[in-house]
Amino acid sequence: MNEHLGRRDAAREHHRGSRWVEASEDYAAADRVAPLGIRDLECWAESAQVIGRVDEAIDVLARCFELRAQAGEVHEATRTAYWLWSAHVFTRGEFAIAAGWVERARGLAAARQAGEYGWPLIPEAYRCIAAGDYASAEAVLHRATELGLGCGDIDLVTIATTMRGRAILKLGSLERGLALLDEAMVRILTRTTSPRATSVMYCAAIGTCYEVHEIARAAEWSVALDRWLGELPRLGGAYFGNCRIYRALLMRLRGDWSRAAAELEQACRDLAVDGQLVVGHAWYELGESRRLQGDPGVEEAYQQAMVFGRVAQPGLALHRLSQGEVVAADTGLHRALAERHFAADRFALLPAAVEVGIAAGRVGSAKDALAEMERTATIYPTTAARSTVAAARGSLALAENRPTDALAHLRDAVNGWRQLGAPYEAATVGVRIAEACHALGDEDGVRMELHAANATFTRLGARPDADRTQNLLSDWLDPGSGLTPRETEVLRLIVDGQTNAQIATELHLSERTVHRHVSNILTKLGVHSRTAAATTAIQNHLT
Repeated sequence: MNEHLGRRDAAREHHRGSRWVEASEDYAAADRVAPLGIRDLECWAESAQVIGRVDEAIDVLARCFELRAQAGEVHEATRTAYWLWSAHVFTRGEFAIAAGWVERARGLAAARQAGEYGWPLIPEAYRCIAAGDYASAEAVLHRATELGLGCGDIDLVTIATTMRGRAILKLGSLERGLALLDEAMVRILTRTTSPRATSVMYCAAIGTCYEVHEIARAAEWSVALDRWLGELPRLGGAYFGNCRIYRALLMRLRGDWSRAAAELEQACRDLAVDGQLVVGHAWYELGESRRLQGDPGVEEAYQQAMVFGRVAQPGLALHRLSQGEVVAADTGLHRALAERHFAADRFALLPAAVEVGIAAGRVGSAKDALAEMERTATIYPTTAARSTVAAARGSLALAENRPTDALAHLRDAVNGWRQLGAPYEAATVGVRIAEACHALGDEDGVRMELHAANATFTRLGARPDADRTQNLLSDWLDPGSGLTPRETEVLRLIVDGQTNAQIATELHLSERTVHRHVSNILTKLGVHSRTAAATTAIQNHLT
């Protein structure tokens, strides 16, 4: 008995300290000596579930359910049934077994004539959301929240509130939906929820924000998630795999791409066995990291994502576009769009549809995609959504040879991305700004924008984009002299013997601008006078 009490007490201390591996081992050792009581069994089940010992967690949870049912503790039994449902669904994809536990909970409540309980409503709400019936899901979750408040179950209230916020956002109400997520996150951030609920709801809230392009909240909560994970022992397994995905997305947004890729690779490994419903997400994001960095294995990652039920768009279309396979990119995107019906889901694909439409010479199709983006952005008027729309407007204006209009939109876009602390997105818009400057003959603007973008791409490890900006610099400069087109024009007039004032008049520039061009020309040609520059130009056929 002393051994039982000693191992049990040690397990309790480990559980309180979030040392779940040690807690599980000590609980198991104590239980072998003498059966544990219900509260210790529940802590053991939670510890095992958190560290990814799914079989162990399910076995212990089943014992907990039977003990609660025998004692007539219906609410506690329904809560246990929910965690059994969660273990079977989210780690194993065993929907029939999971549904069986929910039905046992309902049957217990009916047999005891104990009225309505909130926990069985959560799986029902998940089914409604999966079917796209967000109105029914919202109603069910509202009732679950009321029941949770009535019995003081913080985990139930938090889970129901988070999911209800997601349903309302899907129904197109940004303010109400985000308010509910904020309410739920207060409980999570203040550590009033259990570790199991904390992990699951962090991911649910952050993922929902990404779905509706509320990047600011997603980033803020991801920072809090990263801080919480940093306080815990380094754990593998499926339970924290989804958290790792969102932590990696934050790293990528903030520019720490190498760590993001490593985190995603680990998540793919952790979720390989007991993470069937989310491992496709990890593989897709790993494919995105590889695509953006120009690393091998892009298509392998997208293929794995599809194996586990994640559509590999828009990443695959953008990958095909980079390979020059415009038709394949266009076909894949439109097939994916045909399968999606809700505005937020379609919005994730539409920016790529604009880009591919322009590349295919189908400006009308790109305009249609932009028009839909604009309508969706009125429903979800977040900074990220507005910046995405502004960038698409700028790209279309460039395609229609309206560089001045393009600049206004592109400046709005880059300011939004900088506000969100998203360097890669800001740099990609910067390249578009350089294109507009080039169309307007502003070579200084071209040079400065491309050099700034190239520096960002190089720092991030975005090799394809860095190579592209370098090629644009070469294409828009005279390859023989290193002179910009404008500088070549000025050099031609120097050869003709014109003064700075005459050049300024002919090119409609200020004398100060001409003086700067002349100074750049002398530097690039390695000469010290206008006469020497003219001689070099004639000898090397530079004009």
